[in-house]
Amino acid sequence: MARQGSTLMRRILILLALVIVAAGLLPGDDKKPAPAVVYQRDDNTWFEGDWSHVVISQDAEWADYATRTDVHLVSLQNGKDDLSRLGAGLDETNDVAFCGPGQLARRGKQGSQEGWLLPDDHGLIAISIPSDAALTCSSDGKSIAYFSESKRGDGIVVGTPNSNKNFRYKGEVAGLAFNSDNTGVYAVLITEDGASSLVLITPADGQVKQIADDLDMNNGNNSIGVSPDGRHIYLALASPGAPDNKARHQPNASRWLAIYELDVTNGTRQPIIKSDEDNYDPTAARGSLYWTHFVRHKAIAAFPASGGAVHEILENAELPLWSPDGRRIAYIFNRDRMADGPLPMDDGIIDVDNEVRRASQPSVIVAGYHEDFTPAFSPDGRWIAFHSHRSATPVPFYESPGSTDDVYLRLAADNSAPEIRLTDFGWETGPAFWSPDGRKLMFSSWVKGGAPGIDKVWVLTLDPASGRVLSRNLFPLPAQIRSAQWTAWSPNGKEVAIEDNEGGDKRSLWIVGIDGSQPQKLADYRSTTYGGLDWMPDGKSVVYSALSGDRMQIFSIARSGGAPRQLTHDSGNLFHPKVSPDGLWIACTRMIKSEQILRRPL
Repeated sequence: MARQGSTLMRRILILLALVIVAAGLLPGDDKKPAPAVVYQRDDNTWFEGDWSHVVISQDAEWADYATRTDVHLVSLQNGKDDLSRLGAGLDETNDVAFCGPGQLARRGKQGSQEGWLLPDDHGLIAISIPSDAALTCSSDGKSIAYFSESKRGDGIVVGTPNSNKNFRYKGEVAGLAFNSDNTGVYAVLITEDGASSLVLITPADGQVKQIADDLDMNNGNNSIGVSPDGRHIYLALASPGAPDNKARHQPNASRWLAIYELDVTNGTRQPIIKSDEDNYDPTAARGSLYWTHFVRHKAIAAFPASGGAVHEILENAELPLWSPDGRRIAYIFNRDRMADGPLPMDDGIIDVDNEVRRASQPSVIVAGYHEDFTPAFSPDGRWIAFHSHRSATPVPFYESPGSTDDVYLRLAADNSAPEIRLTDFGWETGPAFWSPDGRKLMFSSWVKGGAPGIDKVWVLTLDPASGRVLSRNLFPLPAQIRSAQWTAWSPNGKEVAIEDNEGGDKRSLWIVGIDGSQPQKLADYRSTTYGGLDWMPDGKSVVYSALSGDRMQIFSIARSGGAPRQLTHDSGNLFHPKVSPDGLWIACTRMIKSEQILRRPL
């Protein structure tokens, strides 16, 4: 395992070097020094938009980043997590903020206290701000600014812990930073049309001054860099002008986040760090510019069903599904641009030969505004069913009004055939899968008005001739299953395999009768994402994705139970196994992701 881990690291570092060279980040005519990697974090998740918001301390000694499940405080001197400092004095830590030289504010629980706690001479003191506040402190630790992450349009609070004022401005807050002399706070605000503005709030006179508008920024938490002399601001932008919402939906648009230097006096901006990968979260500290660089590589891949070496079929593609004849594979394709999230996800299809090597040029099978998931072919090949956030117009963001979140049906052979919307109740809906008789579709979805992150399962019964929905039923999940995030029909249609998300990185694999009866747990395992699962055609075993060490790999387990068998030992992360109709091959997603914190002298 150690040798494979080092191989993965070498590949990532080589990829980073190639990106830097290709992007022109190495010294050129202007003799700018090459950036240095001061920290690297490898990632084995699949979620679209699963990157960290990185904050650098004022003394450039520490980096704080949060993932979907936890928060990290990393030394930029040795690259190690400081768990003792992160959790000192708290029962639970959920977020941190740098508040003055060597000081750390933390959000968490300490006995009966819960929320944000600031450091003082005697330990920690609670402050009365919302528990979901995104907190920023001045470099001297005397002033604070924050906004509510759940209510980003409610304004920005600026002042001291005991005396502050709420400032309102059009748009939702997407980033805060104190200016160089701590007399004001810069804020990025994003409006519903997708454009961002940069404003300066000065509490002394109560003014909110617009510095720049029509900024093309990421819709999420953004770091704002401020030059030591206060004359320049550093922002991550996808383009120098106003965002083009139609381009957001184009899978191959060149809309990578670049670090721009913005002149505070006139709002003009120019790129200073740019590449064919995302560069974001800039911070100016101790005479250097720090930022985060996101390196990713993904592809649909395949390997023998008995186990063995994995070979890639097509890059920039994921979540493969076979055609009924086993001669084609459908997939999602896009470039995972941070500025646009899953908006540009479309669906392609490719022919493969007997060795599951590419046998045709890729072609588009499903396209439109907003996210599309891989289409599943009906057993007779007549229909394709897919989940989509289909919108009639090019919306700017994932959750913009006008987006759907439902299952669609379309004739497979005609890309121009009408898309039939089968549902109108989805919330974070997953892929739809056909029953072996071609009369039912099964998919997971959260319940609107229910608990986020808890998947239930629905079954649609269709008229196979017209595609009309005859009935819609909630699958009777056994009480032991917490969140059924992935499902697969058994080959005989009498059972369902379910991947249960038990919370955190805990997963379990269940077999359940189609009436919800006789639940049987086959395996407990760890995972960081939607791993996926499938049956072998003879119904005697199930394949699934789980963590092996620090990477996701593919495993097999007998339907009758027993010890799992690891089928792959790949240097990348493997998810979404799908067995070919003849049972000889398994297609999957292969991914390598890494975030690096880079530094270059200003």
